Amino acid sequence: MKILVADDTIVNRRILEALLGKDGHTVVLAEDGKQAVALFEQEQPDLVIMDLMMPEMDGYQATKLIKQQTGSRFVPVIFLTAVTNEDVLAKCIAHGGDDFLTKPYNHTILRAKIAAWERIQNLHATVTAQKDELEGHHARFLHEQDVASTIRNNVLGGGCLDQIGINYHLAPAATLSGDLILAATHPTGVLHLMIGDFTGHGLSAAIGALPVADIFYRMTERGFTLRDILIELNRKLKRTLPTGLFCAASLVELDARRGSAAIWNGGLPDVLVFNSGAGCRLQVPSQHPPLGVLDEADLHTGMQEVSLEPGDRLYLYSDGVIEACNPTGNQFGESRLIEGLTNNREPDRLFDEILASLTSFTAGTVQQDDVTLVELPCDLITARLLAPETTAPPQPPWPLEWRMELSLSPDAVRAVDPVPELLQILNQVPGLPQHKERLFTILAELMTNAIDHGLLGLDSSLKHSPEGFDAYYRERDARLAELRDGQVRIALTHVPLHRGSQLTIRIEDSGPGFDFTRPNTDLAMNDTGAGRGIALISSLCQKINFHGKGNCVEVVYALEPAA
Repeated sequence: MKILVADDTIVNRRILEALLGKDGHTVVLAEDGKQAVALFEQEQPDLVIMDLMMPEMDGYQATKLIKQQTGSRFVPVIFLTAVTNEDVLAKCIAHGGDDFLTKPYNHTILRAKIAAWERIQNLHATVTAQKDELEGHHARFLHEQDVASTIRNNVLGGGCLDQIGINYHLAPAATLSGDLILAATHPTGVLHLMIGDFTGHGLSAAIGALPVADIFYRMTERGFTLRDILIELNRKLKRTLPTGLFCAASLVELDARRGSAAIWNGGLPDVLVFNSGAGCRLQVPSQHPPLGVLDEADLHTGMQEVSLEPGDRLYLYSDGVIEACNPTGNQFGESRLIEGLTNNREPDRLFDEILASLTSFTAGTVQQDDVTLVELPCDLITARLLAPETTAPPQPPWPLEWRMELSLSPDAVRAVDPVPELLQILNQVPGLPQHKERLFTILAELMTNAIDHGLLGLDSSLKHSPEGFDAYYRERDARLAELRDGQVRIALTHVPLHRGSQLTIRIEDSGPGFDFTRPNTDLAMNDTGAGRGIALISSLCQKINFHGKGNCVEVVYALEPAA
């Protein structure tokens, strides 16, 4: 060790220098407190032996200044003094001293004290290094949490949650939430909504939300039913989640045209159907285990159908709402929630009142679980679902007869889904809105046949089981990425008739074609996700004709005006 000795008596300095040098220490000598402070800054010793009474600057002041220079280093100071008064010794410690030794001092005890302080100093260095390492790990952990939170929010925020009139509140108990809220509109115009609550909270629970959101949004966009989505979600979670981790969920399919909602509840509190005139008129309890628990064969996807009435509002929430505690440990409870709904006289303020009641009840109690609450004001959502997607400025009328052709190269097939764009164009044709759902189905089936089966050579039999959907689309993505040759040609022809008009859709791919003379599967006998295309198109169109090797199909659809 390097030891600074400060003493105004030269004999004491020389004795300590000889003694400490004999023990292998490097000794720096100062003859007063002022010089000791200067030498400390210059030499950066590991330990200081300080005389108490010295000229220029006494040991008290010198020690105080030295301690101010140590920063994060731990440099012990041992006072040497002939004073044995307890108040004086306490003053030594108060000014930054760590130990003291009364004169005349014992050399053996001095050696022991220096050795003890060296051990403490080494321990301090080890602890400081470990602290720095932990702070580094913590900083990286916080950064990774921020990145994970950003990714999670971007993935989960891909739907229509903020555009369709849904009121929602999600308060995580940790930086990352194990709860999720997803909402998306189906091509047929119905609303799909899901709230989920993964086991626990934090990073382990939040990770599970990513594949759930991907499957929910992707399958809704592609036109799958909520039943299909449930099957695929359960299969994915069952396969990927470790034992003990699952997702309690409630899913709603709100059909504005039919004025109904289909509800599936697996492991969450009751879904409440509230009406200001009738109060809480229906509770839909959990009738299924959470997603990721059962094997596919054991999963039941039956839903409770609810006929909606004017003024209806649906409430979905996680158990974090009713299990929230006040300072005395009492839970908020479902009865308090329903009471708040029933006592409300202003339905448009109901959601905010529930949140205010929950906040008042918990009174600042530390949150133990993620809290999620969703309100579906059905009248508002129905109006927005039925409203035109865009309000276009007045335009000159389209020609009564028109034709449009489009050719897609492999790069275009990879980059663009033409179906939404084609529908946007067709939306300008008078009388189309009441046919939008059917035209989406026809175009989607025709394009799937042309791209998936014609260009990519995929076998639709993979989709006979819900488990095959994931494999099918993985293979599709892989083949699409490797596609270098081929094209799809699309032609739309609109012809006016005496009553309404006629739309002819012709789609041709450069693939090998297929045997279109084989009998088609009866649509009524096929409830799987595969092998329905031709039968489905035939049921929707006036005519369907195949040309060439079966790689060109032409369908005729009648656009009749509304009655």
